[in-house]
Amino acid sequence: MAAVDFVAPLTGLAQNVALLLSLTLLYGVIRPHWMTAPAAAQTALDGTLFGLIAIAGMHTPIVIAPGVIADARVIPVLLAGPFAGVGAAVTAAGLAGLYRLWLGGAGSLAGLGTILTAGALGVAVALRWRGRAREPGPAAFFLLGLALDATLLLWSAALPAGVDARRVVGAAAIPVGLFLPFGTLALGLLLVHTSRRHEERERLMLTQWSLEHTAEALLWIDSAGRIVHANAAAVRLTGYARDELLALRVWDLDLDTDGRRWPEQWAAARAAGSVTAQRRWRRRDGGAVPVETSSDHVECRGRAWISVFARDITERQRVERERALLLAREREANVLKDQFLAVLSHELRTPLTSILGYARLLRGGSLRGETASRALELIDRNARAQAQIVDDLLDMSSVVLGKLRVDRRPVDLAPLVDGEVEAARPEAEARGLALQRRVVGPVPAVVLGDAGRLQQLVRNLLSNALKFTPPGGRIVATLEIADGREARLVVQDTGSGIEPAFLPHVFDRFRQADSSMTRVHGGLGVGLAIVRDLVALHGGRVWADSPGPGQGATFTVALPLLRASQPARDGDVGDGTAALDLDGVRVLVVEDEAETRELVAMVLGRCGAEVTAAASADQALDEVQRVRPDVLVSDVAMPDGDGYTLLRRIRALTPERGGRTPAAALTAYAGREEAARARAAGFEARVVKPFEPAELVRVVAELSRRCA
Repeated sequence: MAAVDFVAPLTGLAQNVALLLSLTLLYGVIRPHWMTAPAAAQTALDGTLFGLIAIAGMHTPIVIAPGVIADARVIPVLLAGPFAGVGAAVTAAGLAGLYRLWLGGAGSLAGLGTILTAGALGVAVALRWRGRAREPGPAAFFLLGLALDATLLLWSAALPAGVDARRVVGAAAIPVGLFLPFGTLALGLLLVHTSRRHEERERLMLTQWSLEHTAEALLWIDSAGRIVHANAAAVRLTGYARDELLALRVWDLDLDTDGRRWPEQWAAARAAGSVTAQRRWRRRDGGAVPVETSSDHVECRGRAWISVFARDITERQRVERERALLLAREREANVLKDQFLAVLSHELRTPLTSILGYARLLRGGSLRGETASRALELIDRNARAQAQIVDDLLDMSSVVLGKLRVDRRPVDLAPLVDGEVEAARPEAEARGLALQRRVVGPVPAVVLGDAGRLQQLVRNLLSNALKFTPPGGRIVATLEIADGREARLVVQDTGSGIEPAFLPHVFDRFRQADSSMTRVHGGLGVGLAIVRDLVALHGGRVWADSPGPGQGATFTVALPLLRASQPARDGDVGDGTAALDLDGVRVLVVEDEAETRELVAMVLGRCGAEVTAAASADQALDEVQRVRPDVLVSDVAMPDGDGYTLLRRIRALTPERGGRTPAAALTAYAGREEAARARAAGFEARVVKPFEPAELVRVVAELSRRCA
């Protein structure tokens, strides 16, 4: 047997493997161009390239025997699976196998078998390695090369009978046995490197896309202060085109950056590394936009930049300003609340001191004659002061809840103002003040309003002027017609005046220019607030003027005049005043508090009523059937059964037993909701504690007429 020449096969296989390595490098260059293609297209292209590399390997084979060739074609077919997937392995094996059949020869079937086996091995490896975080190492590729050696040896048995298989194996064993493992190792490591570069390029592309489409503006700035990169968000934020931004220096854009100090700022940024700050950027339209920036100093290959991420914080700053304003208002409201509670305590305790003190003296019998009368006068005055405080608070509550009732009718302001001025004159004279009234222009001055509320409005203005005007001062109440469209009431005093800083708050609820414990003037600070609200309910305006402290003040109320065609609102007719004569009227008074029960009985008895008193709901039910009263006056808050329940029990009786007795509710609850509840329960009238005796008698007289 002739000696086997190994040099030529080794040289041929070396050239073959070198060709495959070159083509694989070319594959690494070409492949990125279809990175954005659909996955199926990428698989088909990858498989085609691996198949073409295998075909190229078959163009420079070593001829072992006629029709029998050896080459490195199985290496790319095998590696197509691990690096490009199952689909690519099938495609590469199919292309290479068809080409081998086309070449023909005695070894075509064996060659096809090795190609298909290599492809199947590649599919198995692809399935085995799928999802692994770590890439295969050199040992794995070398073992795959040995597997290819075994494949060739096995398929040599499929050579036709006319081919000396032993000679073929002997000629190919050493060169093929050496080059397939090392060739697989070399080509595998090259593909690992190519895959890494491909993945890095893909990550870079994704990063670039993310940075370009992020909602935050991104700038890259070099050491000279030039803007070398700007993303789309930076373009939107600043209004500049990208080319315009890249032509700017950072100090052209950042209003807080001084170009003359840029080297110092660059050095500081380099030392800090990462900095977060709030800055102002100039927009192309000349405006400024507040931004929050995150800056990082970056160095790469001897060069340095600052990357700046910026977000628009215009809305955030607006919300922060509103939140700060709300917190300030809340703190101010808390202060006002505390001040108001302190003032309220003082205003309630002061008259209460006089009431309790003189009441004890009168009870002890130590006061006689004129001194006793003076004590009773002081008790009455202080009790009225407390009642006024409660009324003011209830009015304020009704205004806040939107439940203050205004019964609009034509009202002539002239006699109304005259009446309130005359009512205030005794107090003015007692204080040593001159109180004058003036009318300017035509009268009458008729407006559409609630006479009672308008009286309250005028009373509060006069009371305010009386309070703040020192002895010897002067108060002038002027009623005038302005432009024939509105009536104006001007109350001018020569009193303490108003600080300019406090003037805008003079009508605020519970706010006083002096709320300290050493304040000169008392009161809750709600009178002028009630004036403002009453004026608003009447469709008017109110304002205050003052030259300053010690120079007096002027309050002006403007109300629209009633036009001839403007109708009054429908309502009850008449003022409801009845004669204070209750002769023969039988009244049942139900009240659990003995003092109040005695007071009501005394007031009604002095007017001629026949009064029967009951201290409980059960006793009252018996008395109704026994006495058959003409009128029932019942407290609504009693411990053994409230007045509402009592009235329902009475209404359940027959008329002959008193089931239709007219009833008035006696209550300390003055709210509108309480009034509605009383009407719903069946009470025809209501008397609010503390009550005026005349009001109580008027209500009873009205109800007795209904009974008659």
